[in-house]
Amino acid sequence: MNTEVAVGFNKYPDTLVKAVAQTPGTGGSYTAIVPLWGPPPPDPNPYYDLVNKSLGATVKLQIIDGNSFQDKIAPILAAGNVGDLTAIPGYIIQQLGDFDRQVDKLFLDLGPYLAGEKSAQYPMLANITQEAWQFGVWNGKLMSIPHPGAGPARATYYRKDLFDELGVQPWNSADELLELGRQLTDKSRKRWAFATVHQEIERAFRVPWKWRLENGKLLHKYETKEYADAVAFMRKMFEAKLVHPRVVAAGAANDPSKELFEGGQALIYDDGVGAWHEAVSRQAAVNPKFDMRPHHWTADGGKPYGWFSDPAWMFVFVRKDLPKAKVEELLRILNWLAAPIGTQEYHTWKYGVQGTDWKERDDANFPVYTKQGQQEAQQPTYFFLSNQIEPMSPYTPTYIKTLGDYLDVWYRSREDYPFKGLRTQDPSRMAAAQQPMEDKVLDIAKGRRPLSDLPTIVQQWRDAGGEEARTFFTKVLKDNGRI
Repeated sequence: MNTEVAVGFNKYPDTLVKAVAQTPGTGGSYTAIVPLWGPPPPDPNPYYDLVNKSLGATVKLQIIDGNSFQDKIAPILAAGNVGDLTAIPGYIIQQLGDFDRQVDKLFLDLGPYLAGEKSAQYPMLANITQEAWQFGVWNGKLMSIPHPGAGPARATYYRKDLFDELGVQPWNSADELLELGRQLTDKSRKRWAFATVHQEIERAFRVPWKWRLENGKLLHKYETKEYADAVAFMRKMFEAKLVHPRVVAAGAANDPSKELFEGGQALIYDDGVGAWHEAVSRQAAVNPKFDMRPHHWTADGGKPYGWFSDPAWMFVFVRKDLPKAKVEELLRILNWLAAPIGTQEYHTWKYGVQGTDWKERDDANFPVYTKQGQQEAQQPTYFFLSNQIEPMSPYTPTYIKTLGDYLDVWYRSREDYPFKGLRTQDPSRMAAAQQPMEDKVLDIAKGRRPLSDLPTIVQQWRDAGGEEARTFFTKVLKDNGRI
């Protein structure tokens, strides 16, 4: 097992240490915009009260549905209505064509506060990896505190408990997956094989993550034969009616895949690596038999193939016009939230009020959320400000080993990405062209447009900004001595 990616805890520490000696806040009141892929906690609640008391300040969370975050954050940025803290996923930033300009206008350069010896004032933040910090830089300045990545951006998940119940095994190729989908789908039992899986299908067909350098020329994923093959395969899945009808009807902003997968109405879907322990923790009290697993597969059944992943996936920005004293208070708050597992600080924001949000501990000493705690503390709200990886799952004894094995395969099979280690921002025209392109391709996959439209759609993407982006990114590679 590769020790660079296999990190975690099977047991919760018996003794908690205090990592931050002084209360970080001095009575300030702040707002924080965060995404959340799940129901927002009731507000106010005892959990928020405890965290704010521990912080010595009030942080009012402004929660935005993660599925529609891009649609909501774009007008917020355009109007300048950002929070004192604003957390934005990296993949959303890539689709915000004006972000390189907006970041300087709206957010604070943190370099003067964190550079050199000043970082000693925030030792928990200093634990963030150098690679992640490099991705917090825009326009040559440290503009955010990065949330380190946990490995691959996506994984294909399957319901192992239901697979075992049905007597079926995971697949190893596209042909096997299609046949398995037919076996699993039973409309009379309200069970379909698939929810949303298109990103992992692309990876399985060895489509490049974004760009591929081929004979000295940049080729975008849309332009590859592998991408066309992946789209054709997706169309077969939809034509065979193996995808849950709610997914067929839904758009990206109202994707019901998590709900369908956890409810057993869809047995295979793709999601982020962090979705695994979140789903297991949600289901622990209502379905103790719930068991989901990641499965690495390739369309040809051959050697593994993994997408490259940036070293940071979420970025926390500080509003630009705040006075120095408030900036320093916010940095102390973020430092407190970044304390790792085994500390009193982590325990407070992770589990909330003893006797209210949790009462008992399981066999591995992890606190067990009460029903109220599931609604309040279990929702990963402060997590998106904490700038750390969730390294455990108390509800699945095999979680750490299974995750480690999966990450080991991913780590050893990652593609040779031409922009590895470089922060790049998609040009505005390319960013604007991406979603229309993706929507048109999904129309093809769902049978609303003929498969023969794909070359025309790709050319429309080139004309709308793709060709301009190729020129831009080719210059980036030349400037960095990579071609």
